[in-house]
Amino acid sequence: MLFFLLFYLVLVVGIGCFSFRRIHSPDDYYIAGHKAGVFQVTGSLLATILGSSAILGSIEFAYTHGWAGAWFLVCGAIGLLALLFVVKALAGFRGYHLPMLLESFYGDGVRKLSAGVIALAWLGVVGAQMIGAGQITAAVIGIPYRWAVIILGLTLTFYTAAGGQLSIIRTDILQALLIFAGIVPVACILFLRSPSLEASPMISSSFGAFDVVAMLFSYSSTFLVGPDIYSRLFCAKDNVTVRKAVLTTAVLLVPLAFLLAFIGIYGARLYPKGEDSILFAIAKVEFPAGVTLLLYFAMLSAILSSADTTLFTAGSLLSQFFHEKMDSRESMRLTMGSTALLGILAMLIALFFTSILKVLLFALGVYAGAFVVPVLWGLLGKRSRRGFAMAAILTGGVLSLAGKCIGGTVGNLFLILAFFANFAILALGQERRDTPA
Repeated sequence: MLFFLLFYLVLVVGIGCFSFRRIHSPDDYYIAGHKAGVFQVTGSLLATILGSSAILGSIEFAYTHGWAGAWFLVCGAIGLLALLFVVKALAGFRGYHLPMLLESFYGDGVRKLSAGVIALAWLGVVGAQMIGAGQITAAVIGIPYRWAVIILGLTLTFYTAAGGQLSIIRTDILQALLIFAGIVPVACILFLRSPSLEASPMISSSFGAFDVVAMLFSYSSTFLVGPDIYSRLFCAKDNVTVRKAVLTTAVLLVPLAFLLAFIGIYGARLYPKGEDSILFAIAKVEFPAGVTLLLYFAMLSAILSSADTTLFTAGSLLSQFFHEKMDSRESMRLTMGSTALLGILAMLIALFFTSILKVLLFALGVYAGAFVVPVLWGLLGKRSRRGFAMAAILTGGVLSLAGKCIGGTVGNLFLILAFFANFAILALGQERRDTPA
């Protein structure tokens, strides 16, 4: 097993080295030369979306709530479909990431605020992803957790910092193929063995309509407006490519959502809850060792393909505080250094704080409440004064954080309130010289 892991790591490092040699300009490094086609953008979107939290989270939720487990990726698909309505507004943007887009709407102060908040939140996200990678590697491959984190963390940091978006897109395609190769056949075989679809419906007493609405606000919105999603789109060669890639990704997510939910439902019928994830508990009992190994690489790919995008986003945002103009080789070198630094910090988080999953969920929720409405407001051609825009971001973030801390129905109300408060503040500060979207 260790041989296959080393081969996998050497392969992705090789892709990083190959990509580094193909970088001739900042555009190559930050947006893959703005030349990515439908296959590349779709593969990278899928790999970025299908992280361990999306896959294992869907399965575990279905284990306890039945078909409601499908809502995670169904909501993701809904968010992507909504994104199609703002693609035209994104077509003329030639920046590298989301805070630069916010700067074009509200000015430099909002860019700096958003860059700092997102970079800090995303550091926690990368740390949580490294924890997941280290834990499953230690369990399946049999090496100590500490060494697993160090080896995987250094590999992730190297190919991300060295090759930038060129490296990320190329490794994402490989990782997306491994994810589908591992998950889809297992789900289909389990269905053939036990084709019964009886389970709690998607909306039930344990997961009601209000819970769905809250998920649409807090989860779907991160697909409609997300720094990692947008970083994939900015790599596309044209607007048509973006539309086709987004639509294809959304269509593929829906059947996968129900396949993952079925795995959880199947596990709930036959397997008691234990320390292992339901996916690996089923694989160890019902499949040969080779299938467990394939599932391991599928999950490792899911983690790394989300972590590399998140790490690069955080690194490029951090570098702006030292060199604001990103269209230079000096900026590229700073981003490489910033990405390497954050990768090392994320490794330290994974080594010393092994219960960071709640921080991950908090970060995503706070991000949605803070940034979704201001980005959409700008894409629709609206403009608000800088002070109001900054107040909207901070107010939305604080309300979302409060909602995450409170939890339950009241917490969900706070999450939804964050979006309306954002809108109200932006409307109060609206400039009357609006430009068409």
